[in-house]
Amino acid sequence: MRHTIGLCGTFISAARTRSSFLLANKQRTPSSIISPAINQSFSVSSSIFPESPVTRNMALWMQLTTQLEERIKTEDERFQKASKRSWELNAALVRCEMAHETLTSSDGDDDGTLAKEEEIFDKLVRETVLSPDMYNNIVHDSSTSAEGETEVHQRAPRLGGSLSYKLEDYARYKAFHHFLSEEKLLSPNAPCFITTENGTQRNILTDEEYLGGACIGLCHDLAKYGVTRASNAVDDAAAVPFIKRARDAVSLILEELLEFDFRNGPLRRKYDSTKYALKTIEMVLYELSVAGAVGGHKGLVGNEEDVDGGPVKKMKIADEDKNEAEDVTMQEKAEESLAIPKKEIGALRERMDHRDKLREILIKTCRDGQKGAKQAIFAMHRGDANRASKLLNDCENCVKNDLIPILEEEPTLRYGSFSGVLEEYVEGKLFYAWLHGDGDNTSNGLNQAVGKILLPDEIPLKISTEDYLGGLCDLTGEIGRFAVARGTVRDKESVKLCLESNKSIYMTLKMLGKLPKNISKKMGMVTKSVEKLERVLYEQSLMEMTGRKEFASGVEVKGFDNDGGED
Repeated sequence: MRHTIGLCGTFISAARTRSSFLLANKQRTPSSIISPAINQSFSVSSSIFPESPVTRNMALWMQLTTQLEERIKTEDERFQKASKRSWELNAALVRCEMAHETLTSSDGDDDGTLAKEEEIFDKLVRETVLSPDMYNNIVHDSSTSAEGETEVHQRAPRLGGSLSYKLEDYARYKAFHHFLSEEKLLSPNAPCFITTENGTQRNILTDEEYLGGACIGLCHDLAKYGVTRASNAVDDAAAVPFIKRARDAVSLILEELLEFDFRNGPLRRKYDSTKYALKTIEMVLYELSVAGAVGGHKGLVGNEEDVDGGPVKKMKIADEDKNEAEDVTMQEKAEESLAIPKKEIGALRERMDHRDKLREILIKTCRDGQKGAKQAIFAMHRGDANRASKLLNDCENCVKNDLIPILEEEPTLRYGSFSGVLEEYVEGKLFYAWLHGDGDNTSNGLNQAVGKILLPDEIPLKISTEDYLGGLCDLTGEIGRFAVARGTVRDKESVKLCLESNKSIYMTLKMLGKLPKNISKKMGMVTKSVEKLERVLYEQSLMEMTGRKEFASGVEVKGFDNDGGED
């Protein structure tokens, strides 16, 4: 126990030395921070560590901490930048809405404020869409254009959830005010939704943002605006006809949305709310009819009895070119005036159906890859290093050959099942290196572990910081199981190595401070793994002191469950 406590104390002391160096050199680039500090501080501190695999690799542990700190800091800065841009977009939207309110209340006296605010809003949106820093572009970060700039995939997920919502609000704003002026639904390929990047056109909105903002959001805005217009139905002759056209528009949009096969998610929940917008408008029309409001009927061209409230079946339209009259029904006129871009929405629906098929293929393939990584870990516990190495290679090939091509086509599938595969793969690679070190040093079987930890850059696949940290946390559970197996044969030195490794992982995570949300949940699992191994080592020491050959450890009897990690 004194040995492990001393190890942690020295670990903390070395960390303070490294932190002081970082503070003194905070103006340097990240690459200049890593190597000199490690080489200088650990050449001194490593000499006072007791000889063991972990203490010999203490410089590696500190290098790991430094790399993870730099990664987390860089990612956090990007998220902060995206959050700031989200706030700027929200402020620009509010200013545009206030300019509209001012213009409406001033009886149409336009002083140019609205046009100026909308120009600023449009420019900010385009800058956001074209900036690589606003995307989680991990699948395509290595892709560059002829000018050497990072290319952003059309479907690359935006950083954080708020940016996507703000662009959805942008689509909603544009669609609503376009409907007020033209009484038509904006197409996904409308000029306001297109920008230019390196001479090629790029859609500002994703398909989901268009549906959520320009379709579903528009329905809710029309419902609210209909209530506002209904309040002035007595004085506003155009109120009732407008509300009817709004009802027709919402009904047509809902009819188009019914053709989609939305899976469970935010877009499905938004779609489910559309029927309530239609219900609101229909209720307003019903209440106006009960109250006797017929505003707008006087504007129709027809018989006098129709103006007094009778059913308007047809109206005559003069054709100046052909000098003849033709009958046009009101429904036909409504469909003509409330033009829905059915062709574009149909193409959008086909794209979403194709992505759903890709998602199903990816989920099924991920099961095979994750199963291979799990079986590799089981093989390592059985001492079959050759089979474990083969299974890990199979998992790696599955990711490279089967999963990455899907992600290159649809980067939004990067999270979920695919992240689970990478996390399991990282756990397997870390456990293999911890047992056997570099190369093919598999002759030791299960008798002795090397204690080496791979750095994030040493993992063959391209992984995120969260993938690595998730695998590192789960590694403590596998080390704990290995410790129990060695404890049953009274291998105290191996149990010590396991405890030192898990403590080093624990201290590394603690020194990082701010962790991703999913990783913070695993800290309890890491803490318990250290506590259980301390108990195992304590019981091993008791057995030595009492001279007993048989001793039933509580952890050995119950097994080593990682309490919340992977089974």
